[in-house]
Amino acid sequence: MSLPNYITLGRILLIPFFFTTLLSYQPGHESTRWAAFAIFLFASLTDALDGFLARALKSKTQLGCFLDPLADKLLLLSGFLGLLFVPSLPYRPPLWITVTVVFRDLLLVAGMILIFLASGQLRVHPNIWGKCATACQMATLVAILAAHPAAVPLWYLMAGLTIFSGFTYIFRDFIKLKL
Repeated sequence: MSLPNYITLGRILLIPFFFTTLLSYQPGHESTRWAAFAIFLFASLTDALDGFLARALKSKTQLGCFLDPLADKLLLLSGFLGLLFVPSLPYRPPLWITVTVVFRDLLLVAGMILIFLASGQLRVHPNIWGKCATACQMATLVAILAAHPAAVPLWYLMAGLTIFSGFTYIFRDFIKLKL
């Protein structure tokens, strides 16, 4: 197993710590929010690091091509679903935005399963819009956890990118298959 894959696995292992810390936040205990912020920021930065190392070391693997987007989805879903249970955060997106993020990811996973069942192949090929949506989702969660006012415009931008990227995946993958 390659170094980038170990980094990706490390990101997956951070998710329960991030989620638990996020859910433990209560007003007046800002150190808990900052701990969740630090864990999430570190985990998000490992996403860039493992991708960079996979390209730089020429150690891109099939496992990594599957694990990296899975780790991103698990990290982001734990963040956005966690927000539902922490009503006391200074900035929290409207429910429809969280539903948009969760529904898009569920739709993509269901699509991957359908494509696998129809073709017998499982290929994960992120596109630029999906990468932009993921980066914006991470930036939005960082801003929310940092209690920064930029969180508000970011979550609307993120919602638009999330919806647009979802459509790009649908048209690229499903239409190509001609199911």
